[in-house]
Amino acid sequence: MINNINFHDVNIYGIFYIEEEETLELFLSNNKKLRFERVIHWDFSEFEKQNIIFDIKQYQEVPLWIKENFGIKKELPLNNLLCYIDSSVGLSGIIIYRNVKIFEDVIS
Repeated sequence: MINNINFHDVNIYGIFYIEEEETLELFLSNNKKLRFERVIHWDFSEFEKQNIIFDIKQYQEVPLWIKENFGIKKELPLNNLLCYIDSSVGLSGIIIYRNVKIFEDVIS
């Protein structure tokens, strides 16, 4: 693990994918947005009425337990990261991407 993205007990209330830009955006209840850029893969559980984040972790290498749980057979491509969203309730999963940005005061 290389980093924790600190969004504990925040609700994910929207997901938006922009195919032309290979961008995946998560809209959060704290008026912030996570934008994952140059996304090559994601695997999420069901999106529910409540999607409360427990923890978000970034990895440069795929941990064995993620390989086993998500069926990943290869290492990450060069300069890509893996994000694991662990939830208390609702949506959880992984995103493989090149860069992530956090936007403040987002109203959608």
